[in-house]
Amino acid sequence: MLTPNQVKQIKKIKDPLAKRRSVVYFQLPENIRQLFFDEKSADKMNAIARKNNLNENQLRWSSYIAGLVLLGETNIVDLVKTLGDKCRLTDEKAKQLARDINSAIFLSVKESLKKIHRVAEWPREGEAGQKTYPADNQRVVSLKEKEAPQPSVNTNNIVNLKEKR
Repeated sequence: MLTPNQVKQIKKIKDPLAKRRSVVYFQLPENIRQLFFDEKSADKMNAIARKNNLNENQLRWSSYIAGLVLLGETNIVDLVKTLGDKCRLTDEKAKQLARDINSAIFLSVKESLKKIHRVAEWPREGEAGQKTYPADNQRVVSLKEKEAPQPSVNTNNIVNLKEKR
């Protein structure tokens, strides 16, 4: 529930998107709200950018996307795909960037994020609709290769329903 002071602040905002995000922000758990203006969060994002060799534009996008995840606008399950699309990264680089953001930023507020995104379990790599396939060197067995055992039939238990009429 918004306080009267928060309602006053929000009424002053002209941009509808900024207004909507402000309402959402004030309804977030305190531990998530603190992340938005925490200097350590900015330092962590800069360190992640250096580690992943991100340029300024990619740093801005990854920070923006992390903020949208915290607000609940971008689903945590879509983090890798969104980072890959917006930062123009390969799948592997997007996965690594998501891992780094997850461990440095999201891990401390994991339980709150699970509630916001309504997920029972934290998404893991390989989930979110991705199928896993056997490695090239593994043998795939066709079900046609295996002969199904024939069921044994006890002819003494068979009843001819046509004769019963």
